[in-house]
Amino acid sequence: MCYLMLMETAAASDPFVASLPVFAKFESVADIDNYRPLPDGWALATADIVGSTKAIGAGRYKTVNMAGASVISALLNALGRQDLPFVFGGDGALVAFPGSALEITRNALAVVQRWVADELDLTLRAAIVPIKDIRAQGLDVRVARFRASEAVFYAMFAGGGGSWAEAEMKAGRYRIDPAPAGARPDLTGLSCRWDPIEARHGEIVSIIAIPGASRDLRG
Repeated sequence: MCYLMLMETAAASDPFVASLPVFAKFESVADIDNYRPLPDGWALATADIVGSTKAIGAGRYKTVNMAGASVISALLNALGRQDLPFVFGGDGALVAFPGSALEITRNALAVVQRWVADELDLTLRAAIVPIKDIRAQGLDVRVARFRASEAVFYAMFAGGGGSWAEAEMKAGRYRIDPAPAGARPDLTGLSCRWDPIEARHGEIVSIIAIPGASRDLRG
């Protein structure tokens, strides 16, 4: 699997991120009271591999995995930030960032798209979706922090806005075009290790939960 060494930290320099509730019991992920809405003026950077199912079927799952993780590494390194909330989806990623970082984020997405095309022979599409546009749809983006261990924290998202942003990207809206040939991202901290994980109690089961169309969100 791929992971980002620079994210394995409890430190959070952004005031919003530092103020997020932290929970250590995974079942608390379902409690909306643990989440806080992204500040006005923030946006979501979202990206995924076009035709990832076909590529994985052809045995390129490791390459697809690396391409998806490279989005997070490229953005966080370009912004010089380790604390921004993100989600890694295997064939893509989502990163929340403040509007003040718009141009740097736009350029980082363009550059990582070019690198994925040139070096991995895959097509990475990307978009930047403002939180104001998400809220105009009656949706939201709320974030919490799950403490997996003493020093490892993961961002958790709720509100339906991330799924809407991804759908908009796939529809060709809010698109970011690739940088010119030869552009290269800073992928410092990205590591992909492919050691098999042995089951300790029978089978290993992965559960993918996709939100429905309901827009009923308290608050």
